Amino acid sequence: MILFSKRNLFYGDYKWTPYVPNDPRINGKPDDTHFTRDEGNEVIYLINKLMIIWDYRFSNTGNKMEKLIHDKMPAEIDTQEAVQEWIKANLKF
Repeated sequence: MILFSKRNLFYGDYKWTPYVPNDPRINGKPDDTHFTRDEGNEVIYLINKLMIIWDYRFSNTGNKMEKLIHDKMPAEIDTQEAVQEWIKANLKF
């Protein structure tokens, strides 16, 4: 289920590298796979996955996650799991 897509992105400065469909950077559950915050496909994948896991249904929640990743997330956070934990601790409504 896609809740958040490229058209929902607030920022336009992402790279768009093609990935094969089963690439762990854009498939499966968040784990210790490296996360690249300026790669649009990875950002969209992770936002969608977290919205599903946490049962969020509105794209504005995805925008809040995107803004956290883009503007506030410390540089040393570089795995999908670490991003998930950091967003969970810092996402405020």
